[in-house]
Amino acid sequence: MIRRTRLPREDSLAALIAARAAAADEAAAARQARRRRRRLDRDLARLTGPGPVTARGGPGPAAGRVAWQLRLPPLETTSAQLCSVYPFVNDPGLPARGPLIGTEIYSRAAFYFSVHELYRLGVVGAPNVVVTGEIRSAKSALLKCLAFRNAALGRRSYIVDVKGEYDPLAGALGIRPLRIGPGLGVVMNPLAGIGRLAGQPETEWAQIQRTRRLLLLEGLLEIQIGDRLSEAERSLIAYALDAVTRADDGTSPGRQPAPTLSTVLAAMADVDAWKHRLEGVHYTLAEFVADSRRVRLALERLITGALGGIFDAPDAASAHLDFGQAGAVLDLRAVRTSDAMTAMAMTCAQSWLEAELTRPDAPPRMCLYDEFALLARYLGPMRRMREQLKLARALGSENVLAFHRFSDLTASGSAGSEQVRIARGLIEDTGVRISYRQAPGSLDAAAEFLGTTDVETQLLQRLPRGTGLWKVAGRSYVVKHQMSRAEWAMVNTEQKMLGDTPPPLPATTAGMGVPA
Repeated sequence: MIRRTRLPREDSLAALIAARAAAADEAAAARQARRRRRRLDRDLARLTGPGPVTARGGPGPAAGRVAWQLRLPPLETTSAQLCSVYPFVNDPGLPARGPLIGTEIYSRAAFYFSVHELYRLGVVGAPNVVVTGEIRSAKSALLKCLAFRNAALGRRSYIVDVKGEYDPLAGALGIRPLRIGPGLGVVMNPLAGIGRLAGQPETEWAQIQRTRRLLLLEGLLEIQIGDRLSEAERSLIAYALDAVTRADDGTSPGRQPAPTLSTVLAAMADVDAWKHRLEGVHYTLAEFVADSRRVRLALERLITGALGGIFDAPDAASAHLDFGQAGAVLDLRAVRTSDAMTAMAMTCAQSWLEAELTRPDAPPRMCLYDEFALLARYLGPMRRMREQLKLARALGSENVLAFHRFSDLTASGSAGSEQVRIARGLIEDTGVRISYRQAPGSLDAAAEFLGTTDVETQLLQRLPRGTGLWKVAGRSYVVKHQMSRAEWAMVNTEQKMLGDTPPPLPATTAGMGVPA
């Protein structure tokens, strides 16, 4: 028996109820799907999106810069006086990313610093830094921490060390220092040529090569003689250098041989190689040879004296930097027998380092010159340093000049002399100026070079150890340098004075910002 099922008509009440129930179920399912989708979106944003804004600041490059919450009592005043109340403003600090230096005293914000990033963002116009401070004000500690912390960001540091204090830093970075001195086996050529920049005309490159070599030779010989060179002596240096490089016989700059101190001395004695240069100056050969005898003897003493065999190698036998290391430390402690000898060694090492760092495979770098005041006493090295700072942008280098007092620069020559003008120009060519504690007698010179206000000038003599005044692009920061215990062990240079007794924490590490 076949049972027939009677279907409801479309216009029946049962069909209408079933349709409405299906629509209600569909709407409920859609609402549930939307709620689930919103929950999934919230979970995804929480897990992958930026973190929430807290009392310590929002997420991003400046996250965590505000280390302390501002706690002020409520202000009660009249409406007439309320208009004079200015809200407290927290300085955001420098806009560039970089290694952490410490804490900005007044805003209590974390202070990050990278001169490379500041230049890239256009905050400073020159990637050069000057650091000054009294003895035991933690000036050298800042230099070592800059090199150590920049290494973690892939920024290599090259240091000319005249005190032998950078061995712990070299050990921490895995660097084998280049120890320069008699019998140590490291020989360099300060007259080595610099690399040619991309797109640089050959004539311009050749002229820069010749200029830097002339400045080097003139500077070295003026230090050796202890007096300014005469015009005849300068001319003999140029004649001999051109004879060695064959610059006046049509040889292409790319094929010119690299001179050494010995080959220049030999060319000075080879009269036939340069006597034709005297034809247009109405100078007899005998008179010229007599007037330039002093520079030949000085160069001979330079080659055979205390620096003999150290800075007189041809390029094939010259030492070369290992760019696989985190940087380089040029240790000159073995030749620090006098200030003049140290200045000559620093000048030669600086010139060789400059030539090495212009090689095509050379990485970006930071060059640190501690005890820069030794060079400031001599005009020739100051001229060379001026050229190096002006070429810093083209060479991709950052130069950090460190010395004790600005008065050392003003004492390098008489008022208005070329040396003082160059020293002032070097400071003006720096985008960042950092000064630690200064003695009362040095405040006027510091104010002149730094351009500080009256309040900042008086602050310089009251800065505690490890706290410095930073002048960056017209803005001022008072920064407390903070170090880890590992860094404190690396920068502590007082073992000889303190013996085996460790320095007390409240007087040293607490003042330096070292965590207890």
